[in-house]
Amino acid sequence: MVKRSVFAVFFLAASASAAFAAGCPDKIDWSLSKTIAPGVEYVCVDFDEPRLMANHLVRVDLKTPGLRVTGTGRAAEWGEPMPDYAKKKILVDTVRQTTRDFLEEHRRNGTNMVFAVNTSAWIPWKKPHNHRYGHFINFLVSGGQVVSSTKKRCPMLVVHTNNTAKITSKLDDRLAPSVSVAHPGYDVEQILRAGEIPAPPRRKRRTPEVAPRTALGLSADGRWLYALVVDGRQKGYSMGATMQDLARVLKAAGASDALNMDGGGSATIVLWDGAKQESVIPNRHNPKREGYRAVAANLGIYFEK
Repeated sequence: MVKRSVFAVFFLAASASAAFAAGCPDKIDWSLSKTIAPGVEYVCVDFDEPRLMANHLVRVDLKTPGLRVTGTGRAAEWGEPMPDYAKKKILVDTVRQTTRDFLEEHRRNGTNMVFAVNTSAWIPWKKPHNHRYGHFINFLVSGGQVVSSTKKRCPMLVVHTNNTAKITSKLDDRLAPSVSVAHPGYDVEQILRAGEIPAPPRRKRRTPEVAPRTALGLSADGRWLYALVVDGRQKGYSMGATMQDLARVLKAAGASDALNMDGGGSATIVLWDGAKQESVIPNRHNPKREGYRAVAANLGIYFEK
């Protein structure tokens, strides 16, 4: 078994029953979770059927007083031609940064951010994969501003400034000022809809069926926001998940609707350890293949002062 970070080991040590020897349980026991901040809980659930899977779950109570949601905002160069990708006429939307850097930058700027997770996919994605900026082919809003104004509307997580939330493919551009985040999923279909798991969506390009993945979900009443990162491509530790695996885990966690987000080397959860005053990444990537990737879109939870 590959060793976890000290932070994750501490969480699991609090209750050995947080790890499951068999497949995904019908219901995840949140009493085994660690409270990161008021209304923000983390738990790691391991199981070995249908394969080894390490599942990192965060549950956020959107009704918690003072709790707010934000996302990656526009780059200073927003709307300008992509300077390091001339093959296509695409424009700058955001500056890429790791999820940890996203959280730590907010904290340096005086924002009490306690949790962050990567979200939407972006372009360009060409070797050597080091473009400074990202552009989204789907509609995306962060901090009340339209970041990507494309007409394409995939299902997206929408959280308004009053913390009401839903997963929908319909959002009028004129509502952007009332929206904290509207971050689209990777696929044209939800992986969980009204508690039901549909057939896996078809992809236009070949991608591994089992891979490291990120997913976001909501409870039926919109109160609870769920984030799931599954580690993958690590023999003897965690092989990864299919989209149906994601749906089963999120349904067991309490979600009614869910989206598959950008996965692979992007899949990252960051938590703030208040006792040690440092950021911690409880999930891990295969050190031989992937590091913690600079991504174009992150979502964060913070508290108003």
